[in-house]
Amino acid sequence: MRLRPSAASTSGSDQRGRQTGAFENTEHFVGCANVGIFGLAASDWIASALHGTCNSGGSAGWAPSILDGRVRFREAGAAAQRPQRKRSTSSTTLLNGTPVPEPTGVPIHRKPAVANTGHYSRNFNDDDGDEDSDGSGALEIAPRARTSSRRAILPSEMAPTARPALRRVSSEQGVAAAGAVTTDPNSLPTGQRRAITAEAAISAEISPTRKKRNHIWTPILIFLNFLAVLPGLLGFCYSAARFCSSRHLIWTSLGWNAGGVAEARSTRLDWFISGLWALATAYFTLSLARGLLRRWLVYYTTIPTIIRVVSLQAICWPLTLTTHRVLSFDQPVAAWLICATTAAFCNVIQSWVTSNIVERKDRADRQRWRLFSIAVTAVLGPGVRTDKYRKGERVLSWKRVLWGTVLPFALLGWFTTSALLWQQYTARYKGGGGIDLGHPELNATSSFATSTRGNGSDLSGGSALASADVRVMVLVTSSWTNRSSANRHTFRETSVRLFPRATSSIAVEYRFLLGTPPSPHVGTRSGPGIAAESKEFGDILLVPAHDTYEHLSKKIYEGWKWASGLDVDYVLKTDDDILLRMDVVAKELGKLGRRREYWRGFAYWDIPAIKDASNKNADFAYDLPTFPPYTAGALHILSKDLVDLISPPAASRLFVKNEDQNLGLWLYPSGVRPIHDYRIQQAQVCENDMIAKHFGSQYVEPSGFGPREMYANIRAGRKQCDGFLRRWCGVCYPSCRGRDNHWRSWGFACDDLRGATLSERSQSRPSSALDAPVRVPPETFVVGSPGDPWIIPGVLSRHSSPFSATNDWHLLYMLCWTTGADTFQERHYQAIETIWTHEPRAVLILFSTSLPNDFFDDYTRQGYSIHVVRVGQNELLERHWYLGPQSRGWLEKWDEWQSGPNFFSHLTDYLRYLFLFKYGGTYLDMDAPWVRSPPQSDVEFIGADYSTLTSDLEWTLDEDGMYLAPGVMRFRRGWTVFRDAAEHAFSVAYTPDCFGCVGPRAITRAIGARRYQLEQSGLTIVPSHVLYPYNWIGAHELVRARPVGEAVAELAKLARSSWSIHLFGKMTNHLRIQPGSIAAEVFAAFNLGVPRKTGLLSSGDTELARPSPDWESGPQLRVPRNYTYRTRTDLETIETAHVDLLGSLNGRFDGLDLIYVRGVPPASTGLAATIRLATSRGGRVVLSAGSGSSGVWARTHRGEADPAGGGSVEVELGAQQANLRAINSILRGIAYVPPALPHSAEFDLLRIEVLWAGVQLQGETFVSLAAA
Repeated sequence: MRLRPSAASTSGSDQRGRQTGAFENTEHFVGCANVGIFGLAASDWIASALHGTCNSGGSAGWAPSILDGRVRFREAGAAAQRPQRKRSTSSTTLLNGTPVPEPTGVPIHRKPAVANTGHYSRNFNDDDGDEDSDGSGALEIAPRARTSSRRAILPSEMAPTARPALRRVSSEQGVAAAGAVTTDPNSLPTGQRRAITAEAAISAEISPTRKKRNHIWTPILIFLNFLAVLPGLLGFCYSAARFCSSRHLIWTSLGWNAGGVAEARSTRLDWFISGLWALATAYFTLSLARGLLRRWLVYYTTIPTIIRVVSLQAICWPLTLTTHRVLSFDQPVAAWLICATTAAFCNVIQSWVTSNIVERKDRADRQRWRLFSIAVTAVLGPGVRTDKYRKGERVLSWKRVLWGTVLPFALLGWFTTSALLWQQYTARYKGGGGIDLGHPELNATSSFATSTRGNGSDLSGGSALASADVRVMVLVTSSWTNRSSANRHTFRETSVRLFPRATSSIAVEYRFLLGTPPSPHVGTRSGPGIAAESKEFGDILLVPAHDTYEHLSKKIYEGWKWASGLDVDYVLKTDDDILLRMDVVAKELGKLGRRREYWRGFAYWDIPAIKDASNKNADFAYDLPTFPPYTAGALHILSKDLVDLISPPAASRLFVKNEDQNLGLWLYPSGVRPIHDYRIQQAQVCENDMIAKHFGSQYVEPSGFGPREMYANIRAGRKQCDGFLRRWCGVCYPSCRGRDNHWRSWGFACDDLRGATLSERSQSRPSSALDAPVRVPPETFVVGSPGDPWIIPGVLSRHSSPFSATNDWHLLYMLCWTTGADTFQERHYQAIETIWTHEPRAVLILFSTSLPNDFFDDYTRQGYSIHVVRVGQNELLERHWYLGPQSRGWLEKWDEWQSGPNFFSHLTDYLRYLFLFKYGGTYLDMDAPWVRSPPQSDVEFIGADYSTLTSDLEWTLDEDGMYLAPGVMRFRRGWTVFRDAAEHAFSVAYTPDCFGCVGPRAITRAIGARRYQLEQSGLTIVPSHVLYPYNWIGAHELVRARPVGEAVAELAKLARSSWSIHLFGKMTNHLRIQPGSIAAEVFAAFNLGVPRKTGLLSSGDTELARPSPDWESGPQLRVPRNYTYRTRTDLETIETAHVDLLGSLNGRFDGLDLIYVRGVPPASTGLAATIRLATSRGGRVVLSAGSGSSGVWARTHRGEADPAGGGSVEVELGAQQANLRAINSILRGIAYVPPALPHSAEFDLLRIEVLWAGVQLQGETFVSLAAA
């Protein structure tokens, strides 16, 4: 049949083309709907754009949609042949845009081409044919028409002598697809059919065979298809992991407006349901992708199909992620429910759109695993073999929609609804449920929150809180129960009344810590009472955590977080059933001052998790063998910096069952270990020195006593445990004498430093660095024997000193001079004299590489003890003066190191480590004169200072730059920290060019690594103002001249709070000490007036200092004009800071209150001396033990005694004893005792008289007793 370009046929073809185009637009509409809902069919457009095709039916300038379909011819018994594709822009006879050559056998008649109108026409002859074959006819089409990527079978594939009949191929029943034609061999004569077959055989030789898609693409397409399930599977795995985890932490930075890590609010049930919906999403998206892939395999060639599959994944994955980001990753049910619903809806649309893609009959019987395939096809639809499908008519299968989409969606929706309703019931009536709890409420504002220290003018109310030097916040855990309500009232009436009143030294505030109501029922019942209690007392803090025992760790964490926002120095946590001796704790914290990295409580170590389900503290989620060291929950004492470390602004926190063990986990990485305090007890024990006594409901006193009775005992001055059960011994208490048990019988083993552990574990625990001993006993030698010969007879042997084992160990002083004798300046003489002024009995050992032995004979003639010990490489090695193999190796390379720029400074560091470890005593730099000697001789201390260099923060004790300066130290012998510091500093890592590496840096690192262990053993780090009131940068201010009277006033201030000033010789040795400077006033106030040789004024001078006029004026008695009697107890009562560091207490005369003789008579040897002491208003004078030397007799009106005391005292020194040192030793031991009757006098007069070498020295001191 011929194609005629008649107007009618053209119009009909045009109309049918528009119908087909409209149908194709319907497919595009569905695709657009998919984009709007789930963004799926946009992959068609993306792939078309990538492949250079467009399916817009009826668009001007484009080929009609039917040209993009497959038009095939069918021949009887012969395979269709496909010629090579040809293009011709001049021919008007095209098939799918390809020129059709003239057949030689049977010509096909064509009419002349019509004008190019952008349309086409074709005549059809309906006929039936097999569904697996298509045909095509010749078309008359405008030359501008574009080709399509869809390949068609050309007329040359049929016999050229045949005269084919054309029929329409319907995509819907009774509706012809525009331009779709087939050939029907049955309508041809038999000869023509044979001719077609013959011609087909002939044309097979000249035309290439139509090729099927290569089966290599099938697994690739299947793989790309299954990528659609990845988001759902990943969501299921993530939900499963969150369901199995014991705690819920999420990266909130995955949300749009959040950042960091936070605790999730979803429950395990939420994650279980979200996992099911994630699987549903995977199922629906897989079904959707399979259906679209079948359609694309029929309508497109392989490459465009792959592009569309990839584009589909590129659209679906980001949409899934965006859904979760919008809803946040902590709302998994809502996110996956939206994804699954959208995928299911799109899948229904896909089922209808792809319903015309049916299985080819000739492939239907070739399916293996038929039963399995039938099951999969019923749910997901047919498979994706590349040559298995053809087009048919569209019919929506409601059965498949019902079984494949509606039924699973309904079942899962019903389960979700039921589970969430149950969870809502649980949250409403039993607590939990993932509810967002908000922020702290009620009395969340503290006086410490915004106050500024030091701006209060009085000592009452908020001003006192604002001006206190030490500020303490006490968090008291409580709950919504009736018992806790009663406990809160008891706590207010007992423990709170023991809180000290706010003063300038310390202020204490407290809050009861409650979580949100465990259920709305409890909130409704108890809420009004809590609100009224909060309004009345202003001490309730409601934090965003459920108030249940399971959430106790979370509640206390929220309390720490709230306290971190306060301007306090310490935060304490206790319970409402504890009687807290805050009066005792406050005094201790006041003495301690502001500290960093301070953690105190009853310490536990090496404790395993409880795995007994019957115990409410059982923790099955903790998998490690033991917990890090922690403190009992009865009382935690933490410095503010540790509270900030626990609760930074954004951090992830692991919560275990018990809050005290949580504290150990959180602080373990910081390296801070708790200070053990056995006075905190949780069991039913009672000790009179306890600071935290537990009154739990499980403990009932036989007498019925409780916190109120113990408070009454304390107020009445009785022992706090009077009337309480005392049968049992407190855990770790030193003595259990008179008790029915010993704490060891409870299975505990205690360590003074680490605290308590289980006795069976203490035996098997491996040793660690913290287990190393703090002190080691001295080596056993016979002093003076060949194994330990004398270096200074009676004073110092090679390995020991007689002073080291006595109470006078602190009098053994060590100094060092490693430069030439000609560099010894006047200020160094004066610094030595300040030692004897404050400690006349001090024995000075001066290690030197240059000074002769008789360098200080002017002092030894007055009885003072100073000895020069020559040191060098040979002497040090011969005396075995090294601390280990590293320090010995350093000495052996003496000649190599001696040329270094800092060798002599490093040698000084080495010698002080050696001296303090082997002998103990007091080390003092030559440029560190005493202003006031330490008031307590048994305190072992080192001074702190602050670095201003950012680079030093690497090794300082804290981020404020605090480090330990070894310029002034006092320790007993055997402290291993000095051995460790020396062995590390003088090892192979020794750097000659680093000035401070073996001094401050080495000792700071050695002590910092074991700071709390060392402090527990007696080490004291004194504040910087005590030993270094001026640091190395401001040291030049000490030698600068000041206006008249200013230096004297500054010295008076320093003498009250400091022990020493450090001139930092490296910074000031080249400067003269100007008259009127602070240093000049110090040396003038504390010089001995002993005639001696003078030294250089500075390292930059050649001029020697002039002899003092006092040297020729003879002896002078120096006494303070006024003295105020104060006791240590009085200062503790008013909570004075650093009481232990103050002098002139309890009648002692220290600092500028010193009583001593300055100067010597012309002929002082061989002359006796008498010292008389008397009072006029009933006071007494006491001479402390050890104030004199042997042979000193003290006479009083009551008789003879040594030491002596009374209204008047007379001391006689024999002719062999009377020297400046002996006289000053007696005067240094004076202590005044006020009258026994209080308020009998407001002042007293102390008279001192000294008769020596015919010279009578007298002085009076007015003693004020107003503070007594």
